[in-house]
Amino acid sequence: MEQEAAYQARVAAALEAAEEDEETRVARLAEERRKRREEIMRKHAASTAPAPAAPAPPVPAPPVPAPPVPAPVPAPTPRVPSPEKKEESSDGAPDMFADDADLFDDEAEDKAAAREARGGGGGGGVVGTSGAADMTAGLSDNWDDAEGYYRARMGEVLDERYRVMETSGRGVFSTVVKAKDLKAEPSTGEDGDVVGEGQYSEVAIKVIRANETMYKAAQLEMTVLRKLCGTDPENKRHCVKFLRHFEFRDHVFMVFESMHMNLREVLKKYGRNVGINVHGVRSFATQMLVALKHLKNCGVVHADIKPDNILVNKSHNVIKICDFGSAMFDGDNEITPYLQSRFYRAPEVILGLPYSHPMDLWSIGCCLYELYTGAIAFQGRSNNEMMMKFIEVKGPVPRKLLRKAAFRENHYDNDGMFSLVEEDPVTNRQIRRLIRDAKPTKDVAVTLAAHDRNLGEAERRKVSQLADMLDKMFNFDPEKRLTVSQALTHPFIKESPGTK
Repeated sequence: MEQEAAYQARVAAALEAAEEDEETRVARLAEERRKRREEIMRKHAASTAPAPAAPAPPVPAPPVPAPPVPAPVPAPTPRVPSPEKKEESSDGAPDMFADDADLFDDEAEDKAAAREARGGGGGGGVVGTSGAADMTAGLSDNWDDAEGYYRARMGEVLDERYRVMETSGRGVFSTVVKAKDLKAEPSTGEDGDVVGEGQYSEVAIKVIRANETMYKAAQLEMTVLRKLCGTDPENKRHCVKFLRHFEFRDHVFMVFESMHMNLREVLKKYGRNVGINVHGVRSFATQMLVALKHLKNCGVVHADIKPDNILVNKSHNVIKICDFGSAMFDGDNEITPYLQSRFYRAPEVILGLPYSHPMDLWSIGCCLYELYTGAIAFQGRSNNEMMMKFIEVKGPVPRKLLRKAAFRENHYDNDGMFSLVEEDPVTNRQIRRLIRDAKPTKDVAVTLAAHDRNLGEAERRKVSQLADMLDKMFNFDPEKRLTVSQALTHPFIKESPGTK
């Protein structure tokens, strides 16, 4: 339990660090990368120092002594271009949690100890049975960048089985690559003839960063994934299918079924600033709720549901929840104000109240609002500003909840009055402004109704039902919030389009 508590504390601290000032973060990253590169160069220089030359027969000395020629150094493997920085949201605010923040850079000793404890992973410069040569022979740690991320190379074969086709994304804890499974069973027809590639001939591989904290987190994530997949043998519960894992070069590689894109990409491509039609929202909402019910039945809290972590197939009609790196079994919950991505963070997390499955439903509500409008539901630059956004829609937080809130003093004064943290325009210092009349100033139903005024009667009815469901999802009190079972029977989900 002590080790688990320490691990939880480190992850919480890492998530808190991810929200630091942008300029400070950039400066810190530059300095840490510089130190790490210097350390790598020192190690490399030591490992590649030229051996003493064997005695050579005497030769006539030239008229002018020539300068000594240094021993040749192995040429570094070309660097794979880093993934593009995540685009900002439609109104200019970035997804702060999903930023490529470097949180664990000083892990050289832990990494070496992990390599020794686990017997290393993957050999040196050898050619496997797949015929793919390891080009990193003699260049220690060349497959990692300065931040511990694995630098996959196009065409590289992992575990003598998966040929890397493209890099797909990068987050705080891992990178994702798309690969072709060279050992996948082909699809066959009724007569036994091969008719195409197998179901999982293309896979997505999540590569965990190489440090001990991430290694332990990966073990918990795989425990959760095995539970979810083991109770869904037919793969119908809309959670991404986990196929297998392997360890290689001090990294954990998790292999999943491959999907086409995530909902964030869908919105950018098809619904930037305008969202998607209400019938599409209803279809996706139904599948999200089925997945959430499966999680609840398995006793799992996802704790990071957002459009980036909801995948869509090529036909854009099936979605699956992914990225269980923050997931936990209900009951292992520790109070921390930085769980979940900020724009999808439930009020109980910000206030320091006990949390459980209802926090995921709040995040689902935020996703549905964003799918329909193309705008983020609650867009605050800090937890304090997030609370202000909540109050603008839902009014004051019930005093019963505030009395139990561990982080109440961060947002309220001793009299229970909300205190908004702002920057003084003259001194540039943070000041607190008391909000004496914390009443709702925005109405979700009005916003959704005004989003598209050219709808038919049936579509207007579905939009009204969506607003009602979101209002029940956005309840400050998690015990009074709409449950996933109630959401599945809500008219927005239950009633087919056109039903009166």
